[in-house]
Amino acid sequence: MRRFNIFQTSHSALRAQLLDASLQLQFTNFSQIQQVQHRFDQVIELVLACQRQAEEESRYIIPALEPFAVRVPECFAADKTGRISPLDRIVEHMRVFDEEAGSVRSRKWAPALFSASFRHLSDWVIQAMQRQEEMLNPLLWKYFSDDAIYALQLKIEGKQTMSEWLDLCSWMMKDMDDADIANWLNTMEQGLPKPVFELLLEKITGELPLLKWDLVEGHRKGVRHMSKSVLTCI
Repeated sequence: MRRFNIFQTSHSALRAQLLDASLQLQFTNFSQIQQVQHRFDQVIELVLACQRQAEEESRYIIPALEPFAVRVPECFAADKTGRISPLDRIVEHMRVFDEEAGSVRSRKWAPALFSASFRHLSDWVIQAMQRQEEMLNPLLWKYFSDDAIYALQLKIEGKQTMSEWLDLCSWMMKDMDDADIANWLNTMEQGLPKPVFELLLEKITGELPLLKWDLVEGHRKGVRHMSKSVLTCI
C-alpha cells in the first residue's frame, strides 16, 4: 500500500526549479548584466525554497518525530559542522559578481565559478531530498497514520502565504504528468473553498502551455465522467 508522502509537493517544486535554472544557466551570457541578474533572481528563488524546506523540517517534522525516535536526521536543516553551506556559497559568489560587474575579472571567472557553485548546490539539494525520502518518511510512516501526516502537512501549508502556496503549486505542476495534475486538481476542487480553487486555476493556467492545459482538462473531464458513471451504477 502506498503511503502518504508529505514531501511530494515540495520535492516536485524543487526538482522543477532546479531543472529550469540549470537549463537557463547553460544559455546565460555573463557579459550581459541583464541576463545575469535574471539568472541570479532564479537562483535566489531556489535558495529561498531550500531555506523554507529546512525551516519546515526543523520546525515541524523533527519536533513531531522527537518523542518517538532517539535521533531524528537533519536533511535540509543547517549544517552544524561550521563549513560554508552550498546555499551560502552561491549567494556569496553572486554578491562578488555584483560588486565587480562589468570588470575583466568578472567576465573571465564568473561563468566557471557560478556554474561550479550551482552544480554543487544542485547535488546538495538532490541529496537532501533523497535523505528526506529515505530517512524521514519511514519514521513518519512508522509512528503516524496517513491522516495524521496529512494533518501535519496542512499545518505547514497553513503558515505559508497565499502567494507562496500558489508559487509552490505552479512549480510542482511542471514536475507532474497530465493525469497526475488532473487528479490533483480534482482533489483540490473538492477540498478548497471555491474562491481559493479559482485562484489556483488562474495561476496554473497562466503557467502551463495551452496544449498541456487542454490535455489536463481532458483528463479531468474523463475522471469526473467516470465518477458519475460509478455513482449511477451504484
